[in-house]
Amino acid sequence: MEPVARAFAHVANMLFPRGCVGCDRPDAVLCPECHALFNGCLAQTLGTAEMGRWFACGWYRGAVRQAILSWKDHGDEECDRPFSEVLCSLAEQAGLPDHLGNVSREQVLIVPAPSSLASMRQRGRRHMMPLATGLASYLCARTGMHVRACEALENRGTAGRSVETGGTVQRSQRLKGRITTRGKILLKNKAVILVDDIVTSGTTMRRCVDVLSSQGAEVVTVLSLAHTPAGKPTKAGRHFSSEI
Repeated sequence: MEPVARAFAHVANMLFPRGCVGCDRPDAVLCPECHALFNGCLAQTLGTAEMGRWFACGWYRGAVRQAILSWKDHGDEECDRPFSEVLCSLAEQAGLPDHLGNVSREQVLIVPAPSSLASMRQRGRRHMMPLATGLASYLCARTGMHVRACEALENRGTAGRSVETGGTVQRSQRLKGRITTRGKILLKNKAVILVDDIVTSGTTMRRCVDVLSSQGAEVVTVLSLAHTPAGKPTKAGRHFSSEI
């Protein structure tokens, strides 16, 4: 967010106390009830990842959808902290710290899925980086490994929200050749955890994983705030699984 806009937002919050981004309950960034909606551990198959699965905090609907949109598209930076916390909780529930204990790579990178340049200009920031940085700090403290956030990917495509774009084939065509690695970032022999805000069809996620793998990275898993399910999930232990 630009400094002037940030100043206005600060004054507005003083004059008009904010409400929860999910339900507008007064005096809360993310109230306990809405926070609880992000406490799931939704697991879906991802054969190209070391863990064989990717994970989401909750379903992209209702208060979860409202909260993410308020944070993502309306500059609500106060949500960075609670969203970072739910992503760290998801990593713990998914068993990621224990899995990393068996990883022999020289470094672990937390890589945000990239937004288009137009989207970043509109938002005025790289909205996933604070979450990636928070997760990196958590995993570093939790495992003792060298973990850092790294913007290894870029999206050279035009603007367009993945959750509003047509079907899987259309998304795949739109993303073809658009997602690439940035500059001279070296990924060979690095363990990578991809993080995203919303996974819809999984097309963007898989494209990112393919690009990272093509550069020699070992993608451990993918963590997302929310998932838009294509079909009815089936319960499997403490997770919910669906093939996409």
